[in-house]
Amino acid sequence: MTKIAVALSGGVDSSLTVKMLCDAGHEVIGVTLCVQHEGEGATVCAGDSAVAKARAAAQYLGIEHHVLDVCDDFRASVLEYAWHEYSHSRTPAPCVQCNEQIKFGKLLDYALSLGCEKMATGHYARIVDYHGVKRIARGVDGRKDQSYFLSGLSNDVVSRVLFPLGSLEKTRVRVLAAEYGLPAAQTPDSQNVCITRPGETFAETLCHSFDGRPVIGNFTMNGRILAPHLGIHRYTVGQRHGLGNLVPTKATLVKSIGERDIEVTTNVRDLDSRELRASRAVWHTDSLPEGLEGQIRYRSQPVGCRVKRDGERVEVQFDAAVHAVTPGQVIAFYDGDVVVGRAIIEG
Repeated sequence: MTKIAVALSGGVDSSLTVKMLCDAGHEVIGVTLCVQHEGEGATVCAGDSAVAKARAAAQYLGIEHHVLDVCDDFRASVLEYAWHEYSHSRTPAPCVQCNEQIKFGKLLDYALSLGCEKMATGHYARIVDYHGVKRIARGVDGRKDQSYFLSGLSNDVVSRVLFPLGSLEKTRVRVLAAEYGLPAAQTPDSQNVCITRPGETFAETLCHSFDGRPVIGNFTMNGRILAPHLGIHRYTVGQRHGLGNLVPTKATLVKSIGERDIEVTTNVRDLDSRELRASRAVWHTDSLPEGLEGQIRYRSQPVGCRVKRDGERVEVQFDAAVHAVTPGQVIAFYDGDVVVGRAIIEG
């Protein structure tokens, strides 16, 4: 019997994870993260009400429950980082940062301090043997696969975690949860937005939270000013909604974001590229495979690529054009279904 901590939100995925591990004969405890207290003015996916929901789930499942308050760490490691990126013309990847620093950093350390040998989560990813080490691979359900968000986890961390749902389709998860009578069987999925105020985007909430001043400038096209914008933090490369009627009769897209001005285009092909630069690269294998593929955002398709490495900096050349390369986002590298590295896109 193994003592395992489950990152418990009280939703269907984490609840079923607990049930599966208990039925397999393990000693299971639940640990819930609190990232912000709800009296601070925003709707929080991992705040006080979420803790109450997780506590109720743990009681129903008959397991010991702990709460880990990481408010200060979360603000410093995730929220401040995200606002810094938004306010400097970049689109951050807060979920990747949270996974690396909080969920599989602080939470994993806490689980080990409680005497647990492993930590499990409800992520849709698998752990496979890869050249003698444990590595993260894509989940069976391609529509829910979350390996991209876990691409920075080291081999040492991966050897300590479990993803029991990685070999299941989401529809099967809900069927099993209903068969087990779990209260969360039909609850909707979270929207992966950790903190927002009503009617605001994540970036707008961060601006208010850090008393930020929006960096104001203009929409431009080919050197011509079209109209003022509302702040660079509100926009991302490839965005086509919320820009206003900049060019009558033609849809416009964000092509690039400068220190103040935002360049737009009416030609979707202007956003295609065969190369990018990235930094802060981490690799989980000594030698890169010949069939290396790069994925530049969560929902994009992986594309064959070649990588030139210089320490933590990389230059990537793709076999085919990729669309809307976005500074601040993660490029995850795969060998087939297996994650072998990640880096932060510079341009």
